[in-house]
Amino acid sequence: MTFSFEILSDTWGHLGESPVLSKDGHYLWWVDTEGWRLLRSHTGTGATETWQTPEIIGCIALRDDGTLLAGLASGLFIFNPQTGLFQQACSPETRNDMRFNDCALDPVGRFWAGTMHRDITEPAGALFCVERDLTHKRFFDGLWTPNGLAFDADRARMYFSDSHPSIQTIWVCDYDLASGNPSNKRVFARTEHVEGRPDGAFVDDSGVYWIAGVGGSQILRFAPTGDMLEPIPVPVTHPTKLVHQGDGLLITTRRTAPANVSDMSGHVLRARRTD
Repeated sequence: MTFSFEILSDTWGHLGESPVLSKDGHYLWWVDTEGWRLLRSHTGTGATETWQTPEIIGCIALRDDGTLLAGLASGLFIFNPQTGLFQQACSPETRNDMRFNDCALDPVGRFWAGTMHRDITEPAGALFCVERDLTHKRFFDGLWTPNGLAFDADRARMYFSDSHPSIQTIWVCDYDLASGNPSNKRVFARTEHVEGRPDGAFVDDSGVYWIAGVGGSQILRFAPTGDMLEPIPVPVTHPTKLVHQGDGLLITTRRTAPANVSDMSGHVLRARRTD
């Protein structure tokens, strides 16, 4: 499986994350975590709009009404693209030294997101399941850098990972869609012996788990058994998260080059399958 790569977005971010396609596929929403920005890139032209966020932003999900649910530092906010305003919706975390990181929607639209300590000095993070009415439940305390959230509806599974260099583990759980409760948490894969720590992920129609190998210049792929498949090299060192588009991928990245240098890092990349 081989891909060619090109820059999609005409703007780069310090730490691009959380790519989300619009329902019509014409736009890609994403965030610049370290730049405190929400962005929207046209998937045809790459033209990018930006909105400054009131706090550091980690993740987003698109809601049925066209607004977005955004994980910031002090909680979850609803963003209205028509007004450009952020309105706080709920605050699942009780500590003020935490922030939201990765997120994913389950097959019926529940918002799952992980939190982490802002200075990453202790494993204080957890996963939160947020219902449509914004009630929420907390799971899996003791995480350093939660990432890799993804769901496999056909196999009734939920995946998540911890990207911290001392952990580098991907877990899988059985997932009850009716209740939104995961169970039987177990190790799915580890990445200590491959290039790249586990970051943002998705599951394709065949049940293959794709995850950005941040710092390793590649995308890692795992069969439903947990066996590692052939990785896909990418032309930047820090891919952060990816989303499927047709037979290709859209990939957010971290900027590793100086601001005045022409470089692919920090941009959203489009990967087109060539084999």
